[in-house]
Amino acid sequence: MKHELMITAETRVALGVSEANRLHRYAQAQAEMAACAGRNAVTAGLKLGKLLVDLKAATDHGEWGELFKAASNSTHVSNLDFDQRTANRYMRCYKAAKARLSATESAQLDATLNDRTAPSTPPELVAKATDGAETPRQMMLNLGVIATRKRTTHDRVKPLGFTGSGNPDGAQALTPMDKLANDLAALNLPPEELERRRHQAEQDAACLLKQLGTFVDQGYVHLLRLQERELFADSLAAYARKVSDADVQSVRATMDGIVNGTTTL
Repeated sequence: MKHELMITAETRVALGVSEANRLHRYAQAQAEMAACAGRNAVTAGLKLGKLLVDLKAATDHGEWGELFKAASNSTHVSNLDFDQRTANRYMRCYKAAKARLSATESAQLDATLNDRTAPSTPPELVAKATDGAETPRQMMLNLGVIATRKRTTHDRVKPLGFTGSGNPDGAQALTPMDKLANDLAALNLPPEELERRRHQAEQDAACLLKQLGTFVDQGYVHLLRLQERELFADSLAAYARKVSDADVQSVRATMDGIVNGTTTL
C-alpha cells in the first residue's frame, strides 16, 4: 500500500514564510558583503595611488617607465603587473582625494594609508575624500579621473524619476515610445553591447526603486490629494502588471510591424 505524506495548506504557508525569511536574510547579508568589499577596494585604490606616487618619486629619471615593461624587456628585477595608464589613474585618485580634505584630515589619511601596521582608514574619511564612492570605478568617476561615456542617439536612454514633490534626485520619466525604441535597438546589438545595456537597465531599475522608496517613505506621497494618491497607486499596479507580462515576443511583434509598415514610432 502506497502512503503519501499529506501537507496541509497551513504548513505550506509556514514553510513558504520560513524560506522567504531565509532568502531575505541571505540577500541582505550578500548585499552587505558586496558593499563592504567595494568600500575595501576603494581604500585599497587610495593606498595604491599613494604607494605609486611615492614609488615614482623614489625612482631615478627615466626609470619610472621601465617598471611597466615586460620582464624580458626591462632592466628591473621586479615589474608592475598593470600598465602606466592604470597607475596614472590611481595616482590621480589619491591626489584628488587629498585635495578634498583639510590639512589635518589629509595628514590622517596619509598616516593610515602609508603604514600597514596602522589602524584601518576611517570609513567616514574615505567617504569624504571620494564623495561616497563604493567601488574603484565610482571613485574614479566621482573624482573626475575618468569620464562617463557620452550617450549617442543610438542609446536613446533617458533618466527615470520625478521632481514635482521636491525630490532633488528626480528627472524626466522615460516615455513609452523611447522605452520601446530602446528595446528594439537592443535586439540588434552585439552580445557585449546588449550585456552592457542589461547592466544599465539593472542600475536604472535600482535607482527608480530607490527614488520611489524616497517618495513614499519620506512622505512626499502624502502631498497628493486622496484621488490623486489612488490614481498613483492604480498606475503603479498597472506598471507592475506590464513589467510582469513583458517579453521579447511583444517587442519582436512591434518590430515586424515596423518592417511591414503597419507600425511606426
